[in-house]
Amino acid sequence: GIPLAAMTTIDPERHLALDGTRNVRDVGGYPAGGGRRTRWRTLLRSDELTRIPDATRAALEDLGLRQVIDLRWPEELVTAPNAFRRSGVVRYTSIPLLADDPTPHAGLAGMYRHVLDARGTQLADVVRALLVDDGVPAIIGCAAGKDRTGVTIALLLDLVGVPRDVIVDDYALSARYFASPVAHIEFDDWRSGSLVVDSPPEFMASALAHLDERHGGARRLLHRHGVSDTELDRLMDLLTEPDPAA
Repeated sequence: GIPLAAMTTIDPERHLALDGTRNVRDVGGYPAGGGRRTRWRTLLRSDELTRIPDATRAALEDLGLRQVIDLRWPEELVTAPNAFRRSGVVRYTSIPLLADDPTPHAGLAGMYRHVLDARGTQLADVVRALLVDDGVPAIIGCAAGKDRTGVTIALLLDLVGVPRDVIVDDYALSARYFASPVAHIEFDDWRSGSLVVDSPPEFMASALAHLDERHGGARRLLHRHGVSDTELDRLMDLLTEPDPAA
């Protein structure tokens, strides 16, 4: 993996090549609302943090990680437990983003819309988890770190005013990291072999259009599920900073 010193330069690596993972990425450095930008090393997204070596866990702790938010189903947590579930250092928060899997009949794009339509309570729970004392830096992850994580991260980026094309581009990066050969990783789970993981930009663009048309944007959706303006403003402060380039 990349040495930690290389990860904390002025413009850090977005993709963290950590052993036992394929898709750990920082969503810092993006333009946000009000002349701000998303803070580096504050909100990360990941595939499952299950069979990771001690060195990877230590590297994430050295990065200042305070919380892991796991969006997987309860049965996934049993068959592939999260490496941080009993950490004495990092808070572990389980928020199953789906009650069941609508993908077989709705397709991925339909599943993304379903999360926005039917799982607003869980999305609000994610916001509240980030707002607890020492709630960030946080990693939000699922299995591939692409679909459940993708919708959740997109909602949070939309909330802080990241432009839509940037949100779509961030989502689309997952396919690249699953397509790339990663010589230093030996997986003994479903991520090994010639797994094809697709993250077509139009799927996320369609979900964001639906977020506007059906829900009036991220802020209104979260309002409807009991998140206050004060809480949303606090999250903006936590996840963004003044953009020196603005």
